[in-house]
Amino acid sequence: MRGYGPRAFRSTGGTLLERLERFGFTRLAEVPGEELVFGIAGRFWRPSGDLRRLLDAEAFGAFAEDGCVKAAWNLRIAAVDGDGAEVSTETRIAYYGDAARRSFRCYWLLVGPFSGMLRRALLRDIARRAELH
Repeated sequence: MRGYGPRAFRSTGGTLLERLERFGFTRLAEVPGEELVFGIAGRFWRPSGDLRRLLDAEAFGAFAEDGCVKAAWNLRIAAVDGDGAEVSTETRIAYYGDAARRSFRCYWLLVGPFSGMLRRALLRDIARRAELH
């Protein structure tokens, strides 16, 4: 599908949220100023990611294709001590079949550390921008 997948994310146009959606993430929930939740599904360990296009939260909830994985990722902001805020992120994974579980575990052994570095960089950037305002 054109305009969908890793190349769409690398594009410099648009906000982070727009780029996530172009990449293939589905916006699952949003509480303005508090939390965003995105989901994605496919076979992430394949070079293309073999992503599945899920149009909305209902399609994401119903997705359970054998051999695939789906992941939900959030970005949460919680007020702390009056003027402060705590920003966090969490990922939850669902596997569909033993082969998907094994493949994802191998994939995550390689990708997990880099994912953690990217998340920490994202959280630092959010903190830096918040301190400027």
